[in-house]
Amino acid sequence: MFPRWLTFAVLPFTMALVVAMAVSAYLYQRAQNAASTPNPLVQLMGLSDMPGAQAPGFTLTDQHGRPVALSAFRGKAVLLAFMDSRCTEVCPVLAQEFRLAERDLGSQASKVAFVGVNVDPMAESVADVEHFTRIHGLAGMKNWYFLTGPTSALKAVWKTYGIEVIVPKNATQTVHADYLYFIDPRGRERYLASPQVDQHKNGTGYLPQGQLTQWG
Repeated sequence: MFPRWLTFAVLPFTMALVVAMAVSAYLYQRAQNAASTPNPLVQLMGLSDMPGAQAPGFTLTDQHGRPVALSAFRGKAVLLAFMDSRCTEVCPVLAQEFRLAERDLGSQASKVAFVGVNVDPMAESVADVEHFTRIHGLAGMKNWYFLTGPTSALKAVWKTYGIEVIVPKNATQTVHADYLYFIDPRGRERYLASPQVDQHKNGTGYLPQGQLTQWG
């Protein structure tokens, strides 16, 4: 387990480029129906390939108090993150990157769901995730869902996605793995963004040519 500050080794807002470009590349390839054509954007991706297994399903509650199942996003690309509702370090930066990514995607943003799962068992109420959503400017994103639930339900999701969560004594926020899953419209895990994996010193990552075209 790496410290939070170390795992988020990329430069600020690099992830916004990764998110927007990765989804744009996926949507472009799908629209062009050219799965075998290499896309020059893949060299800008900080993504690790995944085998395409079905993403584990779950149902939690969003910032509006509504039950939301992962399967409800079938037909859309899903960006799944794990975020602390009281975080003052990495998570607010990621929130801003989601906003920038949505802006950069333009009309394509309607084909993407940005989903956060709460990793703070000390702040797991709907009010907690609504507060984070509001103060970090995510309330205006129609495709943003910050999901929470009872500790037992959250732990089950963390476990299935390999997210280690540590609650330090007397801490005001958790220490957790910073991963971003890319799930395709058929509900399959395609790529994993991990700041401590295959990163270059300039904050960008590399995905071998042609791999991103397999997404979808």
